[in-house]
This record gives sequence, structure tokens and C-alpha cells, in this order.
Amino acid sequence: MVKSNRLAIVLTVFAYVISLAAIPYLPDQVAIHWNAAGEADGFSNKWVGAFLPPLLMTGLLIFMSALPKFDPKKANYSRFQKSYRIVNAALACFFLLLHIVTLAYNLGFPVDVGLLVPIGVGALLIVLGNYMPKIKPNYFIGIRTPWTLESEAVWNKTHRLGGKVFIAMGMLSMLTAFWRGEMQFVLLIVIIIFGNLYIIVQSFLYEQQEQRKRS
Repeated sequence: MVKSNRLAIVLTVFAYVISLAAIPYLPDQVAIHWNAAGEADGFSNKWVGAFLPPLLMTGLLIFMSALPKFDPKKANYSRFQKSYRIVNAALACFFLLLHIVTLAYNLGFPVDVGLLVPIGVGALLIVLGNYMPKIKPNYFIGIRTPWTLESEAVWNKTHRLGGKVFIAMGMLSMLTAFWRGEMQFVLLIVIIIFGNLYIIVQSFLYEQQEQRKRS
């Protein structure tokens, strides 16, 4: 676990370090949630606000480390170990970004949440898209439809397409950063929903193609 998740561990430890450094300077109540218009609408005690994100990162790290042990297709993880490690680190980077943005906002820095969050989401999607074609069949990570889980050929085709779609979704998500107001959130959700629906439909069509080859 330690070797395969080294970067994610370092990022998680760093999250705790910056929380400890920020605690003396945080107000008693801190913002932890923003609405679609980018306005803070959820608050908590500063200790919860400072340490809940690192705790969530710790939980994610443990979860990602444990998944291969419980997967019936656990043998396949050795075939995409590097990609799995990068996905793990990318998720840790994303949550660390959110944590830094939250702390900076509550420390009084002029942080534009409506700008940084869509860019972070877009960057995460682009990283996932680049490594998605390298993910091999498993029950926990990747595009898991009834058809990808039944056929490795369908899995591979779906993930090659999914990689391109995720990169496109990431780029479009970044563009929403420059659209202000509630429409920004709507556009972001629409991009993600329609992108995933397209992948699912194509996965079904790939299965139909494979059936015709077998018949």
C-alpha cells in the first residue's frame, strides 16, 4: 500500500499540515459549502472545517487501497497498477485543491470559488480520461456497464472511447469557469450527464457489434 500510494499519502499528510498551520488564524465559524451562484451557504466549527477534508482524503486513501483485495478480478490490477496509482493521486490532488481553496477563502484571501472549482473538476476529468484506456476489467474502477463487465473486448472499446469523452468533458468543464451565476452549475452538470450517457449508449452498441461477430 505505502509504495503504490506514496504520492496520495504525501498529499494527504500535507492536507493535515496546512490544516494545523491554518487553525490559529481561522474564525470560529468557517464556510464549507457554496451554492450554484458561488455564495457561501454552509458553515461549521473551524475544527470540523479544517480537518474534515483531510479525514475524507484519508478515508479515500484507505478505500482505494482496499478495493483490489475485494475485487473478484483482483489479478487484473497488476496489469494497470501505474494507472491505478495515478488515478488515486489525481483524486487526492483534487480534494487537496478543494481543501486549500476552502482554507484560503476562510482566511480572507480573495479566492474565486466559482472559477477554481470548475477548473479543478475539468483537470481531474482530463487526467482520468488520459489513463482510462489503460484500465483493465475490474468491478470497482472504470466504466462498469453490464456489457463491459461481460466482455473484455467491449470493456476495451468503451474505455478507449471513454478516455476521449472524459478529456472533452474536462475541457468543456473548464470553460464553464468563465460563465457566472447558477447557469455555470447547470452547464457543468449537463456536460457530465450527457457525456456519461453517450458512453453508456456506445457501450451497448459495442456489445451489439460483438454479438453480431459471434453469430
